[in-house]
Amino acid sequence: MQNIHYVSAFDRKARFVSFFQCSASLQYDPAKMLGCPIGEHLNNEAEARRIRAVFSECLFTGEPQTCTWRGEYGELLRARFETVEQHSDRMMHSDDEVVAIAITCRLPEPADLSDRETEIVKLICRDMSCGEIAAELGVKSSTIETHRQNIRQKLGVKGTAGIVLFAVQHGLVGSML
Repeated sequence: MQNIHYVSAFDRKARFVSFFQCSASLQYDPAKMLGCPIGEHLNNEAEARRIRAVFSECLFTGEPQTCTWRGEYGELLRARFETVEQHSDRMMHSDDEVVAIAITCRLPEPADLSDRETEIVKLICRDMSCGEIAAELGVKSSTIETHRQNIRQKLGVKGTAGIVLFAVQHGLVGSML
């Protein structure tokens, strides 16, 4: 992971109960977040609900869960929630059992894609072929192939899967489910 932002623990009610590591670049005071629900500090309620839903999925399944969102300062963030067992010899504890740890990191900002390239990435994510994208945009298929080649080069990926993964990680498209 790149640029670790913070590592924190949450109770069953999705409240921050402990911070284990905070980078110097943390733009808000973690002490003020203790006891607050996940996402409360965000200005976007839809993003906050989505983060809480991913947290709940982690609790329900016991499997690690990951989500990506834009932070309140516009930074692109990803959290990985993992359940942990509470041990009496640990320093982290609250009234409720601590059940999840999130490792949140800043993601690299999207490559410098043009508006047209971004539009093509979104169409690729809709599982459209070069011919279908060309028809949608009113251009030749060879133009779309050139754009795809430039997109792959800018993103440093080898194929369509890399383009789609980049788009999902950087919020260019919603959940693919």
